[in-house]
Amino acid sequence: MNSNKLLVAVVLVSLVGCAQKPSREIIIEDGEIPTVPAATLIEEAQQAIDAGEFRNADPLLQQLNFSARTPEETLQYNLLALEYAIGRKNVDQSNQVLNRINREQLDQSNDQDQIRYGLLKAQFHELSGHFLTAARERDFLSSILEDEVRATNHQKIWQNLTNIALENLLKWAETAPNTQFADWLQLAAIAKDPAYTLAEHITAINEWRLGHPAHPASIELPGGLSLLEEIAQQQPKHIALLLPLTGNLANSGKSVREGFMAAYYQTLQRGYEVPTISIIDTQASGSLELAYGDALALDAEWVIGPLDKKLVNQIAKLDKLPLPTLALNYSDQNAVGEQPDDLYQFGLAAEDEARLIAERAFQLGYRRVLALSPDNSWGKRIYAAFEQRWLDLGGDIAEQRFYKQKKDYNPEIKALLNVDDSQKRYKTIRRLMRESIEFEPRRRQDADWVFLLALPKQGRQIRPMFDFNFAGDLPVFSTSQIFSGKQNRKKDTDLNGIQFTDLPWLLESSEIKTEIENNHKRARGNYARLYAMGVDAYRLYPRLKQLSALPFSKIFGVTGDLSIDHEGKIHRKMPFAVFNRGRPRTINLDQQ
Repeated sequence: MNSNKLLVAVVLVSLVGCAQKPSREIIIEDGEIPTVPAATLIEEAQQAIDAGEFRNADPLLQQLNFSARTPEETLQYNLLALEYAIGRKNVDQSNQVLNRINREQLDQSNDQDQIRYGLLKAQFHELSGHFLTAARERDFLSSILEDEVRATNHQKIWQNLTNIALENLLKWAETAPNTQFADWLQLAAIAKDPAYTLAEHITAINEWRLGHPAHPASIELPGGLSLLEEIAQQQPKHIALLLPLTGNLANSGKSVREGFMAAYYQTLQRGYEVPTISIIDTQASGSLELAYGDALALDAEWVIGPLDKKLVNQIAKLDKLPLPTLALNYSDQNAVGEQPDDLYQFGLAAEDEARLIAERAFQLGYRRVLALSPDNSWGKRIYAAFEQRWLDLGGDIAEQRFYKQKKDYNPEIKALLNVDDSQKRYKTIRRLMRESIEFEPRRRQDADWVFLLALPKQGRQIRPMFDFNFAGDLPVFSTSQIFSGKQNRKKDTDLNGIQFTDLPWLLESSEIKTEIENNHKRARGNYARLYAMGVDAYRLYPRLKQLSALPFSKIFGVTGDLSIDHEGKIHRKMPFAVFNRGRPRTINLDQQ
């Protein structure tokens, strides 16, 4: 071997797949820096991203960033970088990559790259929470897609549209009449209208299909809508409603009953068939077994209830149910397969709200949170749900504190914000310098938002303390418990700026809500959400098969957009609102 040209064989181990298997051998001469062709790096990075191995893709993309590339390879690199950023759920990075993609190069590229770019752009808008823009992008692409890709794209269009408020669907449908996209919007508006009975939904969808026979959603109805007629034919003729109507939970039970029966009578007044309803007082029955016995004796085919969590826990431990049951609470039993078949669970779980807040904050680009929740079992349970979802998304927790109920929350807030540490440092510096110096206390700078769990009374005391401790600029998010359910402008001024998620029932007007509030005083106060739960319980039970059959199907109720998991538990997605001048104002997420 020539001593002037020492040849060294360097084996580069592949960054993708099996780490022990050499992928290539490169000969390096004295003074040369090893280079890997951009085409090779692009291929390997694509393999890593397709496999979800983002750690392996990262160094390959970094090498590509400094590699010599042709214009075509630069486009491929940017598309890869965009796919990587979206896969890592990094909104800011995705936006940066989108902005650097050369439009002229894209226009000169092949159809496959343009389709890829369009689909990635739609995914970016979905990640950002801009569902209308994402749906419009996908609709624009649909005519040039084929087979499974086209079918999946249609499913994504529907998923995006179901995340848009009903009023916005109707408004935007009017802005582009006689277009395929406007027709999508019209169908989604029909599906999302909570005032429709099952029969009315079927009629409205069939009329839409007659008017749009060539539309892709007419050829194959999305979201389980094709099941509605079959579901209507299989409805139970007799339902037993199991609720506590005496004892400690009597007011709660009566509120659910009144909401349930209001929805029942609304359906009856519209001329549609309704089942026989038998109402059984679970408190008076004496036991769960006797309550089911009463339902069977009355020839009931389904049970809705009970409401008491203890009874729902008992049901979840049974090997077999006497009747199919939609429980109105959630059991503590989480193990899959250990609960009986034909058990569904529906309630107003704050855990859903906590997870929804985590997703919303992450969508908005927040990454480090300060969390404050009550030092009790409820606060710890809801915080645990939030923490798990926030960490799963990739967020960080700067600090978390549990607070006890007290008159003065300022020490707790100062400690959370590290303002007391700032003051201690000032005192130390002043003592060392032995002279007065100018000082302004400062809060910590390592967090960009606050997750607050609090009831209205505590929230009204805690929120001003953030302003007092130099953290008025930190966005504060909370669950529905921050709102009493009844507007009180004078008291709730102290909640100004807090964003929270709550039932559509409390944030929107409707015919049935007005009727219930006019007839029941409790419906305007602390029990308002239970009336809404009763309304949705009546509307939900006929659709359980629809929810179970398709993973992306939803029912759009007055308690939120309802979906089901593999354990038969109903989950809710709700709108957001913000306290403004002491009143909750709905946030239009579609326009942010």
